[in-house]
Amino acid sequence: MVLPQRLTAEESFPFVPPVLAAAAAAYQLARVAESAQLALMAQQELDDEWSDDVRALVLRARERIYETQQSRTALRDRVREFVTGLRESGDSASSVIDHSRSMIRLLESTGVITSDDGRLEAEVVAWATEDCRPPEA
Repeated sequence: MVLPQRLTAEESFPFVPPVLAAAAAAYQLARVAESAQLALMAQQELDDEWSDDVRALVLRARERIYETQQSRTALRDRVREFVTGLRESGDSASSVIDHSRSMIRLLESTGVITSDDGRLEAEVVAWATEDCRPPEA
């Protein structure tokens, strides 16, 4: 018995649309900036009266959260376009989900995004799964 070989990301999905790659990279950068800003904010005594510096720090955190939400929405829209295109060309739901996973792995392997222990991949697969559902009657 011969066991099937696992395909690499490059073999199973060789191309990531540039707009999707850019959106994934922007989202990841926004999440990193947001995390760093929230870590700075967490070091402050927020129960005390806020100094001008603390107030500025909190406002920057709010800006980073908003930027991350905007980047997430942009990536979500690109994933929806990607999934819709594959579905319209006749790909099955399971094939679309496999392509979505491969796409994230390809982005990681080419250095467009860095590995985050599967967090982004899980998010993209969840979105792809949602977009593969048939419309409700």
